[in-house]
Amino acid sequence: MRFSIITPTMNSAASLEETIRSVLGQTDVALEYLLIDGGSTDATLDIIKRHAAADDRIRWMSGPDQGIADAFNKGIALAGGDVIGIINSDDLYESGALAAVRDQFQADPDCDLVHGDMLRLEGDQPLFRMVPGPVAETIWREMPLNHPTVFVKAARYQELGGFDVALRLTMDYELVLRYYRAGCRFCYLPRILARMRYGGASDNHFLAVRTELFRVTTAAGYPHWKAAVWFLRYAAAGSIKLLLRRTGLYSLMRLHPKFRPLPGDQP
Repeated sequence: MRFSIITPTMNSAASLEETIRSVLGQTDVALEYLLIDGGSTDATLDIIKRHAAADDRIRWMSGPDQGIADAFNKGIALAGGDVIGIINSDDLYESGALAAVRDQFQADPDCDLVHGDMLRLEGDQPLFRMVPGPVAETIWREMPLNHPTVFVKAARYQELGGFDVALRLTMDYELVLRYYRAGCRFCYLPRILARMRYGGASDNHFLAVRTELFRVTTAAGYPHWKAAVWFLRYAAAGSIKLLLRRTGLYSLMRLHPKFRPLPGDQP
């Protein structure tokens, strides 16, 4: 089994080095690494070129795109692996993550998508372990999976298509919902596979996320009144979470059922 790992970049010099090392440092797996740059003007391309010159597993391209969904799709079009993973340029894979995912696919060949747990960071400080929600129960109201931990068989992308470039914030959710409705089999791996920092667009623009998610779910046939109820509930929850983050009250955030203690923490 060979992995194709995709990282979209745009002026990512401050964090990209660490992301690249987390990918190339995966052991006991076959992989190619696709870096899709949107036309960076900082030192991003220098970092990419330096690593590409030293490691022939890297392929890269740079040029204008239509946003992050378009960058994802460019990477998918280039991918030659059996399984595709996407890790953004300020996120990290845990050591041994890809080998664990490979073992899961090999143990259960009917899996179309493998996903797992994720550490949430504020800067470089781990805050809590995020476990995915029960997919069947939550898929119509929120993104149930931790996107940096998602690995999909390339054949499913070929069959069901890539990311919707019309979406700016919920393209990952729309794809997961579409694949779920198509009958894809999701397999949960109870292991931390990635680390994700707060500060992305979805964290800071939660109302725009909920608005876009409302459009996605209702377009797929979910009742408008139910979507409206979840919009209001999650908009309120997002406001509270942002306030807690800004005031550093992470202990209260840990009361959420999806947030678990860090490895080694006392319960």
